[in-house]
Amino acid sequence: MFETTEVLLLLLFIVVFYLYNELRLTRQRFFNIDRKLDCLLEEKGILFDKQTYVPKDVLVAFNLGHKLKAIRLYRQHTGASLKQAHELINSLESN
Repeated sequence: MFETTEVLLLLLFIVVFYLYNELRLTRQRFFNIDRKLDCLLEEKGILFDKQTYVPKDVLVAFNLGHKLKAIRLYRQHTGASLKQAHELINSLESN
């Protein structure tokens, strides 16, 4: 019939599939909650201040005009990708 190794591999596959599905559903729920929160903030006219969630030394570098240094510092603090850090610093420019 089935060997122990095959049964263990099958069980491992089932567990991994289950965990992957749970992670996907959790991400979807988080995304939906985030969208609802954005809608509520917009409806009430509350402005979300992105600078509140930016480390102080990043803001100092940005305010001194050191955009590249601000991007580098933000990446060091958060582990964000270059693209994410660049987008955040650009969004600070538009505020």
